[in-house]
Amino acid sequence: MTELLSSLKSEWNRSQNGLTDRSPLYHRLYTVLKAAILDGTIPYDAQMPTEQQLVATFDVSRITAKRAMDDLAAENLVARFRGKGSHVIYQYNPKAVRAPLVGMLENLVEIARLGTMRVVTTERAVPPAGIRQILALADHEVAQKVVRICSNEHGEAYAYYRSWTIGVHKGFTRNKLEKHTRLEMLRENGIHLTQVKQVISAESASARIAEELGVEVGAALLWIRRIGHVDSGDVVDVFDGLYNPERFQYVMISSFD
Repeated sequence: MTELLSSLKSEWNRSQNGLTDRSPLYHRLYTVLKAAILDGTIPYDAQMPTEQQLVATFDVSRITAKRAMDDLAAENLVARFRGKGSHVIYQYNPKAVRAPLVGMLENLVEIARLGTMRVVTTERAVPPAGIRQILALADHEVAQKVVRICSNEHGEAYAYYRSWTIGVHKGFTRNKLEKHTRLEMLRENGIHLTQVKQVISAESASARIAEELGVEVGAALLWIRRIGHVDSGDVVDVFDGLYNPERFQYVMISSFD
């Protein structure tokens, strides 16, 4: 529960930094908890934090914590059981992957060096259920989470990068991540990717990402996921890139014998 609360607190802190959010405090807490349930960070049948834990973690009143939990119960996301607390009753189902593009050849290091990088966060956190499944992690196991924004030479943000990595022991600081590519940092940790599987699709912009990339909420963004394997075949890295299509183009050149 400690790792989960730490991850939720990080999301809460980032949501509090939004200048455009005028919603009541209980609704902001409800939104953070709901997102964690919907993406499987808090899995089906898991016990929710108690109201006392929410009060202590998020520095809110008991009334605020209760109102947030009441709203989750009203949406049939959690249920209260006498003597057992509140448990998640929503069953996470991973989204179907459409139009995968596998085996694409590209220079990942050169792509990573394009533009100016700003690190939003680097921390050890509990991944969403879909990421845990890919990385073969148990419910409350943590991975290294990195969120970065990449801007072009005009200072316009065109990419929102989010990655989850296991096996990181050193060096994933803001300063180093802004000066070196993530692949270089992985190698520094003894992680040598031997295969990268890639999926390309589209995703609607959330409020936070829309603000970062200069698009409307719900706008279609190019979504690229790269799943990194090491020599043993194990998956150790999941990278998601969201791109503003007005500021970024993806070009592939194929050669044939």
